[in-house]
Amino acid sequence: MAPTAGVTADRAMWGTSFRQRLRLAPLYWAVAMVDLWPATSRRSQRTKQMAPSRPGISIVIPERDAPQLLDHALASVKAALGELREPQQIIVVANGAPRAQYADLATRHSGLELLHDPTPCGFSTAIRRGMSRARYDWTLLLNNDMTLERFALAALAALRAPDVFAIAPQILQQSPDGRREETGFVDWYVDGSGVHVYHAPVPHDDAVRPHLCASGGAGLFRTSLLRRYARQALAYDPFYWEDVEWGLRAQREGFRVLYCPAAKAKHRHRATTARFYAAEEIDRIVERNRLLFELRNAVTNCSADALLQRVCDQPYMSQRELANPTFAMQVLRHRSRERRRVLAMPPPSIAQRELDVIEHRSSFSFRLGSVGARKRVLLVTPFCIFPPRHGGARRVEGLLQRLRREFDIALISDEASLYDVRSFAYFDGLQAVHLVQRRELKGAHRESDLEKRIKTHCHDTLVRVVREALLRYRPDVVQIEHVELAALSALRGPDQRWVLGLHDAYSQSDFRDPEAAARLDQHLLETFDAVTVCSPEDQALLKHPQTICVPNGASIALSQHSPSASSQLLFMGPFRYAQNLEGIRRFLRIAYPEIKAAVPGARLLVLGGDGAQDAIAGDEAFAQDDVSVVGHRENVHELLQQSALTLNPLSGIRGSSIKVIESLTAGRACVSTQEGARGFTNAGLCGLITVEDVAAMARPIIRLLQDAEQRRRIELPDVARLERFQWRHCATIQSKLYRNLLRVVHA
Repeated sequence: MAPTAGVTADRAMWGTSFRQRLRLAPLYWAVAMVDLWPATSRRSQRTKQMAPSRPGISIVIPERDAPQLLDHALASVKAALGELREPQQIIVVANGAPRAQYADLATRHSGLELLHDPTPCGFSTAIRRGMSRARYDWTLLLNNDMTLERFALAALAALRAPDVFAIAPQILQQSPDGRREETGFVDWYVDGSGVHVYHAPVPHDDAVRPHLCASGGAGLFRTSLLRRYARQALAYDPFYWEDVEWGLRAQREGFRVLYCPAAKAKHRHRATTARFYAAEEIDRIVERNRLLFELRNAVTNCSADALLQRVCDQPYMSQRELANPTFAMQVLRHRSRERRRVLAMPPPSIAQRELDVIEHRSSFSFRLGSVGARKRVLLVTPFCIFPPRHGGARRVEGLLQRLRREFDIALISDEASLYDVRSFAYFDGLQAVHLVQRRELKGAHRESDLEKRIKTHCHDTLVRVVREALLRYRPDVVQIEHVELAALSALRGPDQRWVLGLHDAYSQSDFRDPEAAARLDQHLLETFDAVTVCSPEDQALLKHPQTICVPNGASIALSQHSPSASSQLLFMGPFRYAQNLEGIRRFLRIAYPEIKAAVPGARLLVLGGDGAQDAIAGDEAFAQDDVSVVGHRENVHELLQQSALTLNPLSGIRGSSIKVIESLTAGRACVSTQEGARGFTNAGLCGLITVEDVAAMARPIIRLLQDAEQRRRIELPDVARLERFQWRHCATIQSKLYRNLLRVVHA
């Protein structure tokens, strides 16, 4: 397979001056000469086998002037080694600090082999020194700011095999917004600026699986290969990206790199580097090494001119470092070798410009299946759905969790530019993923006429991709999400069943032309076999005889409830949906001052989604005391547990608010307007308090904040009533609809 497509447009001439081009000429010709060689000489990848390993594990820990951190790391290593009945060796490569600092530590940890250098050295240099003393066939690399859980090493060691180069543990490290910054499960992608790596979410099943690379900060490696790779990766000093190259080289040579989530290590991120390097310098080195990785490893087919222009865009210090003739010679040797080797799992692409069409293939963090014997569903949506950052996306994602287990589902989605690395894990288990990007027309997002919105969303690129997918996948069912794509049913072919999923019902008031609603009604009757809605109220508005209510749901386990114990109010509503922004603004102006006066300790957390701060800039309503507005958060369930109750001050909506059922399922009462509670008003849920309007919300909220006993009584999840609002139940309704429609076809 050829490298991933080029990602940077060539310019007429790289560089801004003759002097700059002269300085970087050796690097340019190193890349250009290699790329002149024909790619047809690529060798096929074959699984390599090494001789069976002898018992024993060496531990190598690079350390710089942080004996207390090292002490914790060593204590965890000793405990983990106690679960492994094999010969052991612990090597510490101490540098950049006086040897006397380690005297007490060496006494406490008997058998420690201390290699000392009073001058600082880079990561690859330290690893190379430690590896020179390693006696055993397998070596655990561990940063001094890492600690192992007790059974981690035994779990890693159990996966050693003749065809394995490295095994990585799960890394536990979290950012302030609740997102896992590190997981140890490494994947990659390519965009307009080149190749990137990232930590993918931990798979739900905790199964061992292949991935791109094991972190040099915590990973078990085959000693002989690591010695060779580390010796040839000194160019990455002082830190970062060398371990990515190790993993890529091993896989190109036919070895496996594994991820073992059952083995766990805890990380204090950059606890050492941040002490000796400014944040700006760390970022500069990381970016330089990212570009160096691409120069050396030929992962994309970027031309020499495009790559050198990116070098010229680097800070002056990085340009000087990359202009070193020694670097150029290393790039020549390394790139010429790696370019002839197969890239078995190329990095997926992220949309880079309008009108892009991307067809994804499997990567390490997600697997797309070939079309099998199950019934085939083609799902088309006009909006980005992964990760789910708004209610409509959460609905589709919740249903797909179950439906992909029964059907082969191909996804076509617009808004390709909004998909990023957080999206990839959600592709897992789908049959195919096609992303397109419509051209954004000025003011289109504010268009109130539904007929015009339909024309805008059913653009030529999307129509072409859907037409091609119908021929390629021959789906049994075509599921169209949102009324904005209703016109796509003009592409309907024989023996297909078409279903329109209406997240919000429409009415005559949505059209400027009074007859347009009637035309749409007729179109749905003639071209769609069924329409799904998410509330009984919406069901009553539609004329299609096969209108099925598939309610909104939640995936929160009903057994996870813990009693509320705070005075925090929570509003979950991305401002991308205008009613969310208007509703919470109205609440802040009308109800919040009254609540704050009665309960001074009350505070409000608003989850406004991506771009939330820009949406409220200069708005005094959001500047009140104890009001916090944050963007997209991954840890919504955790924030629910930290809150006393939730609120839903929406009006003028159709469909139903997923935020309501998520709150009730999590065991938090929800105070809502009657319009905001659509779909759940008659469900008999004690935790749902409905009032006529926003002004009337203050009194029940004050009462529930002041009376914790009553609040905890009504918030307790009613398992029997909430069960039908679990996504697994909602998806069963949708699945039954598909199967009933298909029976009609066969009959």
